[in-house]
Amino acid sequence: MFVDYLTTILGTAYKVPGHIEPTRSFHDLEVDSLSLAELGAQLEEDLGVTIDEEDLTPATTVAELAELLAAQGAVVPA
Repeated sequence: MFVDYLTTILGTAYKVPGHIEPTRSFHDLEVDSLSLAELGAQLEEDLGVTIDEEDLTPATTVAELAELLAAQGAVVPA
């Protein structure tokens, strides 16, 4: 559920091209540090969760971020 949500955001708002594999890191997807900070802020606002800087780094994978969101009880907006 969160993987699909994240890949949609990454493809539309952050213009990550092509198919986004959940096992790829944000570094591999060429998402820069400014975009990561913006993504963290967007997720906090949209989902009502807290994303710590150490949880969202260039080495973090999409799947790891999805697991973090699920563990925090986030709900994908309708």
